[in-house]
Amino acid sequence: MLDRNNKKYLLNPTNVVKSNFSDGIYFPFVVEFFQDKLKSNVVRVNGYKNTEGKVIIPFPISYDIDQEEIKFLKNNTSIDYIILSKIDYLENIDKNNLTALNKKRLYSAKAGAISFLKILDIENNQVLIEMTCTADININENIDMDSGIRELQPITIHKDSYALGEKAMKKLLKKIK
Repeated sequence: MLDRNNKKYLLNPTNVVKSNFSDGIYFPFVVEFFQDKLKSNVVRVNGYKNTEGKVIIPFPISYDIDQEEIKFLKNNTSIDYIILSKIDYLENIDKNNLTALNKKRLYSAKAGAISFLKILDIENNQVLIEMTCTADININENIDMDSGIRELQPITIHKDSYALGEKAMKKLLKKIK
């Protein structure tokens, strides 16, 4: 899936909040994954500088990159692809905009997250890869038939949406070859 023939990739930080004004976070496992797969052909946004040491990209890039930003990258950089990612946590998700499957999964969830990954071809303005992964926790009750007492199932390992967001992102990365 990934083009390794001397193509340059720009790794954008993972957007982790609902606001498009966040610069995002470079999760170590995301950076390591792409550095392992693409070697020296991947560079972080904050590491993409000109010969004078100044950052070339003067704006934060969100997952939902617009046409003006793509045009700027095409005309002012030697980047072939941009890697975009974001994590939406259950607390911030607008449930009206979810797919039917995600609505069903997250309807009764106590914690959850959806991770998104997109690789965009800057030259042709086409999406090369776009994937999502949902992770959630639903706590079911066990009912003792003799006594009628409701008991919660054992506590799960992931206690909050934040851990689930990272877990979902790791699942996405495993699917990329």
